[in-house]
Amino acid sequence: MQKHEHHLFLVWLIFTGIVFFLLVLAWHQGVLSLLFSTDRSKISIVIALLYCCVTIHCARRVFHISSQINDSRIVESMIVKERDLKLVTLENKVKINNEKFLPDCLVTDYIHDLISKTNAEKDNPEIRSTGSDHIEYYESKLKSPHDIGWFTADVMIKMGLLGTIVGFILMLDSVSNITDFDVTNMQKILSYMSSGMGTALYTTLAGLVCSVLAATQYQMLDRSADDLIASIRHLTRVYVLPRLS
Repeated sequence: MQKHEHHLFLVWLIFTGIVFFLLVLAWHQGVLSLLFSTDRSKISIVIALLYCCVTIHCARRVFHISSQINDSRIVESMIVKERDLKLVTLENKVKINNEKFLPDCLVTDYIHDLISKTNAEKDNPEIRSTGSDHIEYYESKLKSPHDIGWFTADVMIKMGLLGTIVGFILMLDSVSNITDFDVTNMQKILSYMSSGMGTALYTTLAGLVCSVLAATQYQMLDRSADDLIASIRHLTRVYVLPRLS
């Protein structure tokens, strides 16, 4: 069953909408204000800013990959329906049956490379194919921008753990300053200890939640990129390469 034309964008939009709804709900319930006010280290604010940057980056990647998927379907429909397929390269473009050009996209670039490679082998019989179709280059080109997202998701967890350590340090610091054990001082010490514990727990919570949400977005991107590469492999091996040999 073929997915909707804008399947990736719609799934990401639904996911982002749910996250935004939960953030608004947390804001009205006072959870966010409690988190930011309790966190004395302010690490949770940095984590939140990192998540906003990651979401913006994901939005750009979603638009790019979704456009590539849509263009690949256009290329596939143009190639599959042709019984007598003839592909010609003209500069950086690919012309089909001397009538129309394939749209500029990843799959067209890959087909262009296949045609150039085949023509080079025909012109020089001594050149032999190594068996690799160089699709790994395009797969890396498509997925390598996601590495920064996975790295940032990991950094969020590390910052949450850093906040945990900072919170416990604040707790121990309040205990180490004890000079006497009267009621007034004990109340202050317990207040400082609870503040340190709040810092430890809230930064850990912020790091884990934001990391999971960021990783979910990049998992969607990687899965869609894998599906696109698989469709390119199928199209070229079934409909393009047999016509070039």
